Amino acid sequence: MTSQIITSAPGKVILSGEHTVVHGYPALVAAVDIYAIVLIEKTKGKLSFYPTQASGILLRSLKNCETFLQTKFGGLNINLRSDIPVGCGMGSSASIAVAVAAALMEYTSGKIVLKKINDIAYETEKHYHGNPSGVDVAISTYGGFLWYRKETSSFKVFSKIKPARNLSNIILINSGKPQENTAQMVGRVSELYKKHPKKYEKTFQKIEKITKSFLRFILNEEDVSLIELIKENERLLESMGVVSDSGIELVRKIEKIGGAAKISGAGGRKGNSGILLAYHPEINKLLNFAKKMNIKLLHTSLGAKGVQIEKNNI
Repeated sequence: MTSQIITSAPGKVILSGEHTVVHGYPALVAAVDIYAIVLIEKTKGKLSFYPTQASGILLRSLKNCETFLQTKFGGLNINLRSDIPVGCGMGSSASIAVAVAAALMEYTSGKIVLKKINDIAYETEKHYHGNPSGVDVAISTYGGFLWYRKETSSFKVFSKIKPARNLSNIILINSGKPQENTAQMVGRVSELYKKHPKKYEKTFQKIEKITKSFLRFILNEEDVSLIELIKENERLLESMGVVSDSGIELVRKIEKIGGAAKISGAGGRKGNSGILLAYHPEINKLLNFAKKMNIKLLHTSLGAKGVQIEKNNI
């Protein structure tokens, strides 16, 4: 029998608070049941990574594990399979970093510590995204729903949330991979914030108010219009220049049939805008619209479990 450890880590969707979360404002985020799966096998040869196009992030994750765990790894095959769309705002790189950290921690000690996994994966995210909020690795590590705020680069505050409402009328639409990556989009907003601090503070504060209303809505503490919250959130994101023309066009079409949609993630200015979070009180109207327009839906549910050890026979 081959000696293996298999781990899984979920992707994510930001319900409210993308971009502002980088600057110390809160975000409401959910894990989704689409996963990155990492398999490690003992071998007599050198370290190897599969697929080869993922070797960069797999090696970076391994090196960060070596630093944190004070262990030198060798004689391992590290294999990745991920169903999370890459570069579309669902935390694909974070889920890989989390799954690798969990697998190597399980390999070295036979148990995992979630806080340490979160810390290791955050270092990997910093390499790829420059100034990440840390929300992607946190939700992939802990799962469920999180209320998250980055106070400083080394201090983040988050709480798990148990929704009191049914959120099944929220679906995810893949509008396609943006031409820009997350670091470029986050960097652009940060530069604009530096140039126009008063303007962007007002925008960020408005988004924070929406995020808090969204939280109260899912906790069933406030009876607000989810359609209006999502619409207002999207308009503010558009004013920040993080939604492409094609993304805006798709959002308006969804609004015309009585629904609402917004980007979920860093977005994009050229071409596509990544994942859209869409809502309609009559979900079949949204599903029929997507079918008619040949729009790619992601069939997933919100609130998935965080990182898991699926197998260990080493």
